[in-house]
Amino acid sequence: METLDSIHFYYKERIGEVKRYSTIGDVWVFLMCSVFIEYLVKLVSGKEATNKDDYKHFIGTYLSLIDPRYKNFKYSNGKTDLPDQMYHVLRCGIVHGFSFIADKTSKKKNGRNRSILIGHRSGGGKHLELIDRKGFDSAFFSAEDFTSDIEKVVDLIFELAKKDPLLKDHILQWVNTYPPISFLGEV
Repeated sequence: METLDSIHFYYKERIGEVKRYSTIGDVWVFLMCSVFIEYLVKLVSGKEATNKDDYKHFIGTYLSLIDPRYKNFKYSNGKTDLPDQMYHVLRCGIVHGFSFIADKTSKKKNGRNRSILIGHRSGGGKHLELIDRKGFDSAFFSAEDFTSDIEKVVDLIFELAKKDPLLKDHILQWVNTYPPISFLGEV
C-alpha cells in the first residue's frame, strides 16, 4: 500500500467486513468499531501515542461531519459530552476493559456508567437516540448505523486527504511506519 487510493481501498474492505457483523446481532461489532475508530485517530493524527484530546478531536472534526449528533448529542442531564463518553465507554471501556462500566480513572475524568447503550435495529432502538428511562441517561448506538457512519468517515478522511497535504502525509507516513494487518500470502 503505497498510494492514498490503495490505502483507502484497504480500509473500505476492512470496514465492509465489520459491517457484515453488524447484522449478526452480537456485541463483537461494537468492539471492532471501537478499535477501528482508535486506529483512524492514529492514522489522521500521525501520532503513535494518542490521548483523550486526539480522540475527541477526531469525533468533533471527522465523525461529526457524518452526523452532527456525535458532537451535539444532549443527555437528559444537560451535558453535550458524547465525545468524552465515547472515549471513556468505547475506547477505554470496551477496548481496554471489555465493559461499559467506567473504571475509577474514567469516572474521575467525567466518564459515566452506561452513558452509551448498544443494540441493533431489530431491537427497536434508533441510532443516537436518547434513552432516558429506568435510571438510564444514555445515547443508543445501533450497530448497523454506527458501522455505516464509520464507513462514511473513512471515505471522508480519504477525500479530505486529497486536498490536505498534511493529512495525506500523516496517512502515508503512518501506513509506511505501521503497516495495517493483512492476510497471509499478501505479505
